[in-house]
Amino acid sequence: MSMRRLDRTIAAIALSLFATTIAFAEDAKPAAPAAPIAAQRYGTWGVDLDGMDRSVKPGDDFFKYVNGKWAATTQIPADKTGYGAFAVLGDLSEARVHALLDRWAADKSLKPGSDEAKVAAVYRTYLDEATAEKLDAKPIKPYLRAVKKARTRVAIARIMGRSERGFGSSFFRAGVGDDAKNPDKYALYVGQAGLGLADREFYLREKFKPQKERYQKYVADMLGLIGWADPEKSAADVVALETKIADAHWTRADSRDRDKTYNPTTIAELEKNAPGFPWLVAFKEAGLDKVDRAVVSQNTAIPKIAKIFGDTPVATLQAWEAFHVADDAAPLLSKRFVDANWEFRSKFLNGTTEQRPRWKRAVSAAERTMGEAIGRTYVAEYFPPESKAKM
Repeated sequence: MSMRRLDRTIAAIALSLFATTIAFAEDAKPAAPAAPIAAQRYGTWGVDLDGMDRSVKPGDDFFKYVNGKWAATTQIPADKTGYGAFAVLGDLSEARVHALLDRWAADKSLKPGSDEAKVAAVYRTYLDEATAEKLDAKPIKPYLRAVKKARTRVAIARIMGRSERGFGSSFFRAGVGDDAKNPDKYALYVGQAGLGLADREFYLREKFKPQKERYQKYVADMLGLIGWADPEKSAADVVALETKIADAHWTRADSRDRDKTYNPTTIAELEKNAPGFPWLVAFKEAGLDKVDRAVVSQNTAIPKIAKIFGDTPVATLQAWEAFHVADDAAPLLSKRFVDANWEFRSKFLNGTTEQRPRWKRAVSAAERTMGEAIGRTYVAEYFPPESKAKM
């Protein structure tokens, strides 16, 4: 039961793909430095006085008074949808990590098996476009073969559980975190999922019809790229399925209510109240079979989504899972997958006009995969004990 994007750890995902290409990546050249790694300073008080528009009275428009010239002259980078002080800090951190990874990637003396060597391998591999093109969809073929062989709902549930540690997704998200009512202990949280678009409203509101239609085309495109039979019909079935799931979802407002979303239950009760989904099968594949208690976030939605799972033809569930495998892996595959994913998710949905340079994507992949290992060196170089003492 896969937690989407930032909600889950992707180390196993990235490494499972990179392991396929690691033998080819040793000669991949690090990207050239692209930005300064020294922090910009704005005078004694750290305020950008040049960005102010002193022709405006602060009582009339305080924002323009403080930021007027900056807002009028600053260009949003083509690979971003917005820009500001925090984005500037993000660019600085990205440039510093980039320099660090270039150094590790070129260091032949790194101890094999060390965190630095692993990070360098991930980084070099992502930069190796030639091998990515050569392999194309090969890294996800084992996942797709498993989906095609899953001819029962129990088999599909098994794959959904396994997606916690690989590519793919699930109708439910599951993860372990601090128990909101007993923070000295951890709890398993189970919540609604199953959508390829960001929110239920994209499926249910008329004003988002263009986005929904374009999403269906994207689903068909992805299924076509992996050679799925009858991708257009399968895409229509997938979007119709997700529309049913969206209708069962709680709204964002309800899902943010900390009292409504705290619904502890035993696993036996979960099975009884939401019988359409093989919970124990999925939990076992996700490594959660020793848990006997869960906190259910959207307690009235979960039974409805479980019933949808139980009522959906296996062929549609297979197409749904195959699409999510391809969509999940697309940024790590060959150019045709990368471009299709970017065109829809970044350009169409979010308005970016230019794809991020590969070195930036390589830095992001390394950070998501082994962020803490990178962070230890980053902190040592840019936030030493004396800086901590000043803070």
